Amino acid sequence: MTLLRPERLRELGEAVFRAAGASPENAARVTEALVDANLAGHDSHGVQHIPGYVGSIREGLIVADARPTLLRETAVTALVGGGWTFGQVAAEYATRCAVGKARQAGMAAVGVVQVNHVGRLGEYAEIAAREGVVAIVAAGGFADERGQAVPFGGARAALGTNPIAMGFPTGRGEPMFLDFATTAVAAGKIAVARAKGEPLPEGAIVDRDGRATTDPNAYFDGGALLPFGGHKGYALAMAVEFLGRVVTGSETFAAEGRGGAYFARSGTMILAFDPGVFGPPEAYRRRADAEIARVKAVPPAAGFREVLVPGEPEQRARLERQRDGIPLPATTWQAIRDCATSLGLPDPGEA
Repeated sequence: MTLLRPERLRELGEAVFRAAGASPENAARVTEALVDANLAGHDSHGVQHIPGYVGSIREGLIVADARPTLLRETAVTALVGGGWTFGQVAAEYATRCAVGKARQAGMAAVGVVQVNHVGRLGEYAEIAAREGVVAIVAAGGFADERGQAVPFGGARAALGTNPIAMGFPTGRGEPMFLDFATTAVAAGKIAVARAKGEPLPEGAIVDRDGRATTDPNAYFDGGALLPFGGHKGYALAMAVEFLGRVVTGSETFAAEGRGGAYFARSGTMILAFDPGVFGPPEAYRRRADAEIARVKAVPPAAGFREVLVPGEPEQRARLERQRDGIPLPATTWQAIRDCATSLGLPDPGEA
């Protein structure tokens, strides 16, 4: 395992994306999102994607210098076209649009189409919550041509990981937020496990013949993900599919040669509202803090040191990794180095 300072990864990431054709603002934004995912402990959505994104730029799947635009807009809704740029650029733009509308009108619904991989979905819930706005973010429609997850009771993959995130402002400084795939594990975590040579938990994937396995290599050899919680996770995955794809109409904006088979028809929905519409904001913040304190006061069960609320693991990981550095498998760091030199940049060298 290799430890790298966040600042070093940001500098290198921006240099790589600019060399690959990204505008300075897009390079800065996507790099910040990737590094922040690592800082939050979600390595599956972090800098391991740098070589893959550069490959997508070379194939014409990502338009590295494009900017998002408003395709449709009302006082409380908007449809954002990502222009097939980095998904992190399009989703941040849409989130800030939703936050602005929610502050003005009390609530907002913003859809994003023509969008590539948006990265860690919880980032957008955090952005909204830090601005005092509650947000629900759903990303679906990934698997029209190449399914990743089997529906409950099905024998063939038909859905994507279909993640959902929610963020809630508090008065204590840090928001409460949740972010998870509706599959037992996110696909990126399988890549991390493979890079580390570690097995997956039971009940996460099946092999190409539909047999349960813990070998991450089986997924890349034609296997598929399982929904978490059986039929309940599957039902939530379908809800996300409707919000991200069916409601936004993302497939009608698909363009051949853009996004690739996986992202071409995907979409993201951001639902946001100002909790102040239901009463004084200060009263809301007091209630939020009181609820968190009530739950955290529960005595820990055997094997646990304390009760955490959603968002706390990410907050603690961020503090630790800012201090100690971001751990990367040696294979991941080597792939990033190779990507940099392939673009004519100097070899960043050993960690």
